[in-house]
Amino acid sequence: MCLRSFPRLMLLVALLAPPIGLTALAASLPQSGPSATETGMDLNARTLSRQIHEDGAEATVRTLDTHRAWPRLRRAVAAGWDGWIELVPDLIAHTDDATARQLRTALRQALPRNPHAVLSVLDPGNGPLLGAGALCTPHGMPARWAHDSMRAISAEHDIHLTHQVNDCLAALSASTTATGKANSGT
Repeated sequence: MCLRSFPRLMLLVALLAPPIGLTALAASLPQSGPSATETGMDLNARTLSRQIHEDGAEATVRTLDTHRAWPRLRRAVAAGWDGWIELVPDLIAHTDDATARQLRTALRQALPRNPHAVLSVLDPGNGPLLGAGALCTPHGMPARWAHDSMRAISAEHDIHLTHQVNDCLAALSASTTATGKANSGT
């Protein structure tokens, strides 16, 4: 029985040897440098939060500009990661209009993924930067986004977010009825 499995073992070794060798070769190569749009800044939510606390939000925004780290931050926010979303209110007030618009888009993308975190940073006074009128609109979003967002927000039952939930649902309802796509499910 052992002799019969030997050819299978040799075949397995022959098939796995090149990928293992390529993996070892790739691991031994030096790491490539930062891309043209991003640098190797040690960027994580905890570090950024500490920098905001120690240096202030305005200095942190300048650092993000210098290191071209906004794309990484926006991707993390759009993915719905709590720690990153919590940083947006501190940063957005000190950014230029284009960056603020991109941060709002990232928050919109995160809304159906992590409604609790996005609603937590929503301005209860419905301000121009982070109010429901600014975030809970389908501007620049796929057609299905409004339906998915309404469903996710409706499932949020945190008593501390009642006003934000109602404001966001009202803004979404108003925008979807204005476009004639209310309750279409698309």
